[in-house]
Amino acid sequence: MFFKGVIKDDYGFTALNFSFIIENEDRNNLREEDEQLSLAKDINPQQFYHSFDLAELGLNAGDRISYFFEVWDNDAIHGSKSSRTQVMTFKLPTKEEVKKMTEESNESIKDQLLEALDEVDQLKKDVDELNKKLFEKKELGWEDKKQLEGLLEQQKNLQEKIDEIKNENIEKNNRDQQFNELDEEIIEKQKQLEELFNELMKNEELNKLFEELQKLLDEVDKEKVNDMLEKMKMSTEELDEMLDRNLELFKQLEFEQKLDETIDKLEELAKKQEELSDETLDKKADEESLKEEQEELKKEFEDVKEDLEKLDELNKELEDPNKFDKMDQDQDEISEDMEQSIESLDKSKRKEASKSQKNASQKMKKMSESLLNMQQEMIEEGMAEDIDALRDILENLIQLSFSQEELINKVSSINLNDPNYTNLAQDQKKIKDDMGIVEDSLVALSKRQIMIEPFISKEIAAIDRNIDKSLQALNIRRTAQAASNQQYVMTSINNLALMLSETLNQMMMSMMQQGSCNSACKSGQPKPGAGKGSLKSVRQLQDQLNKQIEGLKMGKEKGDKDGGMPGNESGQSMCEQLARMAAEQEALRKRLNEYSEQLDKEGNFGASKELKKIMQEMEKTETDLVNKILSQETLLRQKDILTRLLESEKAELEREKEEKRESKEPNGENYRNPEEVFKYNRQLSNEVELLKTVPPSLKPFYKQKVNQYFYNFEELLKQ
Repeated sequence: MFFKGVIKDDYGFTALNFSFIIENEDRNNLREEDEQLSLAKDINPQQFYHSFDLAELGLNAGDRISYFFEVWDNDAIHGSKSSRTQVMTFKLPTKEEVKKMTEESNESIKDQLLEALDEVDQLKKDVDELNKKLFEKKELGWEDKKQLEGLLEQQKNLQEKIDEIKNENIEKNNRDQQFNELDEEIIEKQKQLEELFNELMKNEELNKLFEELQKLLDEVDKEKVNDMLEKMKMSTEELDEMLDRNLELFKQLEFEQKLDETIDKLEELAKKQEELSDETLDKKADEESLKEEQEELKKEFEDVKEDLEKLDELNKELEDPNKFDKMDQDQDEISEDMEQSIESLDKSKRKEASKSQKNASQKMKKMSESLLNMQQEMIEEGMAEDIDALRDILENLIQLSFSQEELINKVSSINLNDPNYTNLAQDQKKIKDDMGIVEDSLVALSKRQIMIEPFISKEIAAIDRNIDKSLQALNIRRTAQAASNQQYVMTSINNLALMLSETLNQMMMSMMQQGSCNSACKSGQPKPGAGKGSLKSVRQLQDQLNKQIEGLKMGKEKGDKDGGMPGNESGQSMCEQLARMAAEQEALRKRLNEYSEQLDKEGNFGASKELKKIMQEMEKTETDLVNKILSQETLLRQKDILTRLLESEKAELEREKEEKRESKEPNGENYRNPEEVFKYNRQLSNEVELLKTVPPSLKPFYKQKVNQYFYNFEELLKQ
């Protein structure tokens, strides 16, 4: 905040101060401070300037700042007198007000995006109609010129609307980040979505087309206008896809942020309820104030119920809804416990009230954990499905690239009188149809996965445009032009495949890191049993890799019977596929190694040892794949790896559920010679270690039993 003012007096000044008072939402004084400003005491009148940075004060939602300026004269005879400005106030919105503003902004942005989509559709329709109309005319008339001017006006209004949406989204994100403790992942997604909105504004090709159209209005060249309108139609389709994608991603982010806030609110409410339960047992506490506090908590829980209802509605708005359960039964049970505690307080039955409050607190904690687990499941399962879908899209793109390259060679070398010439256009149409399927899949995936760059819309538009041009050239037997357009098609497909390949790697890395933190990580504290999600994601990716290896082996066996060794549908040779799978197996092994090192640091040597055995088996698979060996032994080993990963994941879950070890008092035994006991325990421990390092060949079930025996034995030694 910047201030400019004037001070004046009959003679001069002694001091000029800036004072402020910070109060919280309940008007309790938190901080009071005076700042002396520099001034020239003999200059009268004089201007002064001051800046006040609120960001440095560490303000919270709901805080209020009152501030004023005060000046003293230099009357040494009668004493210095002061004069102050009116007291000005600045109030930060409360959490509820921020929540309401965020919800209103979200609805406004969604409505504006829908309006922008309607305007793009109308613009696209008008461009198409005008293009058809001009096709039948020899030259442009006054009415046609007016319609072109109308298109330019539509485009201008559309750009202004998109600019408004972008600015409102930035303002909303800044407010959220200032007043709410957002998860780092949510903040990152907000930034990525902001970049997508910026891309809408950077639709340089469409803007350039409209600028050229503005110049053509004076020239009135029908042929040029027709060509320009055709290009505009393609560009508006691209803009339509980008807007539609942004709207869907915005809805998904809104759902994720709301779910995060609800989980945090439930955790906080459970803590307050537990504290009230302890306070209720205190005989000094006033029953009336306890009852008022309980009613306030009940009201807060009603707000949580409304949030869950809103979450359910937001989820249903998505094109591909998440597996979300608002847990109606748990909500009813918690509300009932809270109501019972109020009734018990009315009857002065404090123990019963405390018990009901404790039950409500525990159920809220359980509900919060269930929502958190549900959130993790959504993220991990969604990412696994998206990775699988993207891998299929990539393979199809590579196949299309090879098909297009083959067709280019045919077009470049064929004689125009060759009877097979007509087949070339049919082959190009088939590539176009196949590309249409890939495009639909990619557009659907881009609406779920924010990691996919907006670059895809431009490349898809370029592919469609050049395929159409190549078909036109083939129909009029201009093979050189057709081959040139086909080359552009192949280049765009390869660019798309390269970008998607990088995205696939990012998604795989992200999935492997998912779940290593939950809500506890938000406060900077390590999660108990951290890595559960990592093990699950490694197991899911290992399962996918196993299916690919099995499919490749079946294809190899079929190829051997047919007398060949063909590549896969994507055009990759057997060697390329084996190399890719070996690289994927190596990446999973490295991720498992990181997790194993983490377990060693935590002292979970048993679990770490099992993971190291799994890594040894993975290394054998990598060797087989590099040496082009796909035997039945390889498949059995992969199944064993998957089984062991599943067992490790279950063991991790059990460790999380284990109760903390409680301290125990000495059992009263009197050891006459402690040194002998310690010596005996050391010898016993060494013998146990010897047995553990040379385990007998047992089946997995008995191995698990032996490991559990040694674990229990070591616990007895520690006691």
